[in-house]
Order: sequence, then structure tokens, then C-alpha cells
Amino acid sequence: MEEYLLLTSEGFQVYKTLGRGAFGQVFLVHHPDTGVVAAKVMKNENFDENEWNITKLLNNEPPQTFPFIIRSIMARQFSTFTVILMEYANQKNLFDMIKTNDNLSTPIIRVIMKQLLQGLNYIHSKGIVHRDIKGGNIMLHNPPGSRRIIIQIGDFGEVKISEGNPMRTMIMSQKGTNAFMAPELFLGNSKGPVVADAKV
Repeated sequence: MEEYLLLTSEGFQVYKTLGRGAFGQVFLVHHPDTGVVAAKVMKNENFDENEWNITKLLNNEPPQTFPFIIRSIMARQFSTFTVILMEYANQKNLFDMIKTNDNLSTPIIRVIMKQLLQGLNYIHSKGIVHRDIKGGNIMLHNPPGSRRIIIQIGDFGEVKISEGNPMRTMIMSQKGTNAFMAPELFLGNSKGPVVADAKV
């Protein structure tokens, strides 16, 4: 309720709640200055400055050049809450799509994978490793006035920045969602650090 009141007091029209979790809540909102966007509202102590710095790094290129990531628009801190405004992907996520369409055609899978790999290539070109790629973090968006669906990678809370050459072998800590984690990262628990491209 406090989050809703904060957004409305700042001139946002709140349409609905998109999601909630330990971090806070995400609302679908409209403001005359931004149009329709997603507003992530969290307690100040839950605000991850590293995640915000990562999104700023990814925002350097025009959206039309690299459309396959969710871009953050702005962040503002209040006395109790921090509000982050992000692009709104209007077609849920890949996990939901697979759950309701368990027989996706090969051409559709090819398009999804091509866009996902282009998005990851762009992220890696900035020296960033996402570390939590899964269906729930791959959003789907239908640009207004088009019949296309594009994927957009979101949730940069578990990223790691590579020093120097981003494509070099990296020592990785165990981060992300267990069910979607590379097996070699589990080996790191009992055998010490394991490089992310190690043979299992």
C-alpha cells in the first residue's frame, strides 16, 4: 500500500501489480513524461547499487541498435523506498510461453535463440556475465504497431563484471538459480573455484 501511495503521489497512474518478491514489488504504471513503464519499488536497504550501475553501462547504445535487453530509465531514492523505472515487456516471459505452448515449432525456437544469443553477445561485449539466464528472466515484447515478438533479457541482480577482456576464462562464484546453473559451478563448492568453461 505504501508503494502504491508513493507512486501516485509522484504523478504515476498505477495500472496493476506485475510481480512481488523479497526485493519488493513491480507495478505497471503510466506517467506523462515516460509513458507506460514498469516501476520496481523496494526498501532502500534492498537497493543494489551494483545492479543499477550495470544497467547504466548497458544503456550506452540506442535501444533500436540492441533491443534484446530490458533497459532501465531512471532510479530515484525516497526516505524509505527506491523506485527504478524500466522498459515494460508487454507479453510476459519465456517461461510462461513454454508453459502454455509446450509444442513450439522449430522456426520459433530458432528466432528465440538467435535473439537471446544476440542479447548475450551484447552483454558480454560490455564485459558483463549475467549468471541467471532462465525463462523467467527472458521477457517477451510486442512493439506497438508491429506483429513481431522480441525477447528482452532482464534481472541483472546476479551479474559479474569481467576485468580486462570479457571473453577470457573467468573464475566464477556460485550465483544464480540452482536449477539453471552450470554443473561446473556446483563443483566449485567442494573443489574450490572452477573456471566457468571447465570440463565437467
